Amino acid sequence: MINLGTVDKVIDVTQEAKTEIKRQLTLHSDPDAGVRIHVVMDRYSGFVFDLEFDSEEEDDFKVSIDNIRFHANKMYLDYITGMKIDFDAAIPSFIFKNENPNYNCVPGAKFECPTCNLYDDRKNDPAYNSAINT
Repeated sequence: MINLGTVDKVIDVTQEAKTEIKRQLTLHSDPDAGVRIHVVMDRYSGFVFDLEFDSEEEDDFKVSIDNIRFHANKMYLDYITGMKIDFDAAIPSFIFKNENPNYNCVPGAKFECPTCNLYDDRKNDPAYNSAINT
């Protein structure tokens, strides 16, 4: 388990988010559960992040913040590094913000990359190609 007090922060969790996570963990039936950060590739927005109360897997990346255990699949570590998790009670919902440019784009994946537009569907459109080539 990594203590974020001794290394650069991988994720930052606001006090509001910590309070809500701790509240929800007390309601969870598994006292050994931690918080799993899910990363799902989305065709239109890059990545979608979600939280789930779950047990750690042996090969997960693990970190503890204020006695809250967070874990995620190691293959997504580049995409969660720099993430800030907040909680908005007015919605109520967790909010994920990440200024890390790695999380926006997965070169080689067949998903649209909103910041670099690697997969322009128009290149297979004959009308688009004829307009470019004239």
